[in-house]
Amino acid sequence: MTSLALNSLLEERFATLRARLAEFRRIMRAVLIQDMRSRFGTSHVGYLIAIAWPLSHMGVITLAYLLRISVAPIGDSPTVFIGTGVVPYILCFYPARLLAMAIPQNRQLLNIPVIQPLHLIFSRCVLETLNAVIVLALFIFAASLFDVDVMPTDMAEASKAIGATVFMGIGLGFLNVVMCALVGPYFLVFFLLVMAGLYVISGAYLPPNAIPANLREYMAYNPLTQLIEWLRSAYYASYDPELINKSLVFWVGGIGLMLGLVGERFLRGRFFT
Repeated sequence: MTSLALNSLLEERFATLRARLAEFRRIMRAVLIQDMRSRFGTSHVGYLIAIAWPLSHMGVITLAYLLRISVAPIGDSPTVFIGTGVVPYILCFYPARLLAMAIPQNRQLLNIPVIQPLHLIFSRCVLETLNAVIVLALFIFAASLFDVDVMPTDMAEASKAIGATVFMGIGLGFLNVVMCALVGPYFLVFFLLVMAGLYVISGAYLPPNAIPANLREYMAYNPLTQLIEWLRSAYYASYDPELINKSLVFWVGGIGLMLGLVGERFLRGRFFT
């Protein structure tokens, strides 16, 4: 008798869980479509423009470096060297910045009772992850048109570095959502300045062995530096991936994600004002 009651209770709980997951999936799909329409319009041109922004950002930084430097500090290709420095920055910066704008750009959807701020954040998270993959693929394709071999020698390590980059960008994006709710949209200005500063001192333009030892000690605490070194370890044999502080990247992304989720729960009312 007890076994039958327990089985019935478990089946009821699983049925309730499946129903909630199905409802969450339907809401996420509707919110994702509406988010894309509100940002890009009903035509494909708007979406192409959104992809073109980070892609052109990559291209401008890469071209500016190549116009000044003709010999790579490491390896044979200056394009690969600067590309491994700019890709982590772009793939972290854009998701983190655009996630912070998820609720302000879709605030009218919160008037629908079944839609919560978390739906808007997660839908933007899915969209920005997809955008990051597309931007990276187009950057590789564009480089190949100029006969630049940008494929890493260690594909698995490069994939891990790219995945960690997007994860940290999403974690910072969740934190930005909460901070913008607390401080206001001006927090994004602070975030832009911090990211620009971290990029300048990340070692994207110079390898660590060309930087004085006293400065390298401070660079070790820069998560962008760790991401760049991690990605370059997949290209250059002189880089030892075991010496890279990968845990720093996951700590930064994980703490940002946790604070964002906790903040969304306790500050939910601020998203409606």
